[in-house]
Amino acid sequence: MAKSDFKLEMLQDFSGGLNLRSDQFNLAPTESPEMLNVDVDPRGGIKMRNGVNKRNTTALNSNVTGLSQFTPDGATARVICSYGTTVAQSATTDFATLNGVAVTDGDRMYGQTTNNKFYGVSGTSASFVYDGSTASNLAANLNGSSGNYPIARYTCHWNNFAWTGSSTEGGTAHKNRVRWSKVNDPESWQEYDYVDVNVGERGDEVSALVPFADRLLVFKTNSVHAIYGSGTDSFQLVPLTQDVGSVSVSSPVSTPYGVYFWYDRQGVWLFNGQQFVWVFEKLQPAIDDGRLQFNNPPQLAWFKNRLYVSVDWADNAGALTNRRVLIFDPTLGMGGAWTITDIDANVFLTFAPANAEQELMAGCTTNTGRVIRLEQDRENDFYDASTSHISSSYTTSWLVGKNPVVRKRWGKPRVVTSSDSAVALTAKLYVDYDSGNWKKNMPFGVETADEAVSTWASGAGPTGGTGIWSGDAPATPTAYWGAEPSTNITQIERLPTLGTAKAIQMKIDGPVNDDAWEVNAMAFTYRHRSLR
Repeated sequence: MAKSDFKLEMLQDFSGGLNLRSDQFNLAPTESPEMLNVDVDPRGGIKMRNGVNKRNTTALNSNVTGLSQFTPDGATARVICSYGTTVAQSATTDFATLNGVAVTDGDRMYGQTTNNKFYGVSGTSASFVYDGSTASNLAANLNGSSGNYPIARYTCHWNNFAWTGSSTEGGTAHKNRVRWSKVNDPESWQEYDYVDVNVGERGDEVSALVPFADRLLVFKTNSVHAIYGSGTDSFQLVPLTQDVGSVSVSSPVSTPYGVYFWYDRQGVWLFNGQQFVWVFEKLQPAIDDGRLQFNNPPQLAWFKNRLYVSVDWADNAGALTNRRVLIFDPTLGMGGAWTITDIDANVFLTFAPANAEQELMAGCTTNTGRVIRLEQDRENDFYDASTSHISSSYTTSWLVGKNPVVRKRWGKPRVVTSSDSAVALTAKLYVDYDSGNWKKNMPFGVETADEAVSTWASGAGPTGGTGIWSGDAPATPTAYWGAEPSTNITQIERLPTLGTAKAIQMKIDGPVNDDAWEVNAMAFTYRHRSLR
């Protein structure tokens, strides 16, 4: 057979990410029907995700239900958390209890910083204030006097006012109510400074308040509204849509692209300032078939130009497993790309201290009492007393050689790999649209070695030298450069002949030890049987 009879099918662009929606014939070559703990590189490659690291060395006695940030001017930024009925703060690692205040057990705590004080709410408990030294409950009077803050489900700061949503006043719940404080005075509230948002609308309630551009977005469970204006006399409520809303106070998050939020059983939507856009189409089947569950509301966060979505996930048998963190990168592919991880994360916090690098934090569900940092430069996860291995894999789309029904002879594929250390990977081959049973199991990997030890010339003159690497000459010059490990090794691995099939699919399994790996491209050769 002439060499020209062989054709080449290349995979060097994986920017389509995870797609659970398309059938076997419609999946784009850039997409994957199954992947776990794998990031898509903006240049097109795939690599194992970064690990997580615990923030608190001493575990709290129950799971974290709220995370917020306190950022006073000129002082150390603090992480404020709630667990059970307790509120605590952390400047570095472990949390210290804020005595004298409490939250409703199980309710999400939210807070905002105004005038160098932190104001927290949690649904039905008294609101509280923390100044960096002491914490105390606030009364809920609405008579304009100082030392007050409404009991509310949500709070934020916008346009020189403190705001609350879904308040309880005099023992009566006002789930549709949005209140604002006196200007530049978060502890003074007037009785009539509020607006009730569509009281009779499908029984829904205010679920979140999000400052965005020149407006304050008011999310309800089935609608979205906007407040414009600069003061009590000019505030104006404008309805934006009654077709979507936010499922919880933990959902909406403001980004440079707009506000992402989770709506009901439809997944993630985006409000870009002009229109509402559904961005969850590729993952919708996980909702339809019950893999994605709703025992706990989805949580959203924005960090380094990516959207993080924590959800309940079930295995194939329907049993609830860990939370899953879905990651959406709007810069990849056509309209963005999704990946999926098994990170144990519930409530999120994008911690952004002044003049310091941002961090993405989360409270755990399975690892009780832990707050973790995500996207750490490590090759394993460190939740508790010991590290845990990151199991990673990536499955290609079905490769059909431009014809899905004609049998082909598939040759020896090449895989371009990269790693900083020796890595043992495995490739599993699937054929003819049977994703349940692999036909070949092919180990391969990256091999690295230390650079050879070399010597300096020991003679005098322009071609020689002293052979001494230090300012002070030893009695006997060593004349050696030290050996250094090789880094960023890229290799082309050649796998065995794949055989005859109409279509093939390759699954890359990461190593069983704690080593990062990367695949930049895959090349498959084939020829039609009819050409023999």
